[in-house]
Amino acid sequence: MNSAIIRSFVDRTEFAVNDKFETLLNGGTIEQVICDDLTYDELYSTEENLWSMLYMTGYLTKADASKQGNELTLRIPNKEVLGIFEDTVVKWFNDNIEKAKQTELMQALWNGDEAKATELLSGFLWETISYNDYHEDYYHVFLAGIFTGLGYAVDSNKEYGLGRPDIVLKDRNNRRALIIEAKRSPDKDSMPSICNNALEQIQAKECALGIPDGYETILCYGIAFWQKRCMVKSS
Repeated sequence: MNSAIIRSFVDRTEFAVNDKFETLLNGGTIEQVICDDLTYDELYSTEENLWSMLYMTGYLTKADASKQGNELTLRIPNKEVLGIFEDTVVKWFNDNIEKAKQTELMQALWNGDEAKATELLSGFLWETISYNDYHEDYYHVFLAGIFTGLGYAVDSNKEYGLGRPDIVLKDRNNRRALIIEAKRSPDKDSMPSICNNALEQIQAKECALGIPDGYETILCYGIAFWQKRCMVKSS
C-alpha cells in the first residue's frame, strides 16, 4: 500500500483532522460522510473527499456493517494498515516540527534548563498526532525522532553501567553526553514523582559509568509524560 494518500491528508493544514486521526490511531471510530462518485480532479478539494478515498482504497473500513447511507462509522481495518498510519504520522512529525525549535530544545538540555525543555517538549506534543493510547513506547519514539532529526546518534535501551537507559546521546566533539529515562505518568499530579523515580533509576543503575572516559559533562534527565504534557527534571 502506498502511504502517499495519508501523507497528503496530514499535510493539509487547512483541514482540522488531527483529532480524528488520533481517535483512529488509538483504536477508535469516526463518523464520516462518504462520496462514491469521486474523480481524480476532485480528490484533494475537500476533507470529505479525502476520507472517501481512504475508505475506497482500504485504509479505512466500516466499523458498523449494518449502518447504511452516506455517513459511515469508520475504523482502521488491521495492524498492517495501522503500522502504515503510524509510520506516516512519525515521518510527518519529523518533517514539520521547526528545526529552530528542535535546536532550541537541545540547547536547553545541554544547558540544564528544565523549564525551557519542559515548555518546548510540551509544545511539540501538542503539535503532533499521538497514537498507541499514549504508551511509553510512543514517547520513546517521539524523543528519539527529535534527536535523530538533528543528526545525533541515539543509543536506545543499550547497556550502560548496570542498566539500560531509554536514551543515551553523546556529543563527542564537545565531550558531553545526555542520559534520559522517560516514563509515562498515570496522571498529571504524579509527574514530579515520576521524574524523580526516573532519576533515581539512572543513579541506582550507575548508568553514567557506561559513558566512555573523556566525556567531561554527563547530564541525567528524568522525563515524565502524561498525554500531551511533559515534565523534565535533571540531577
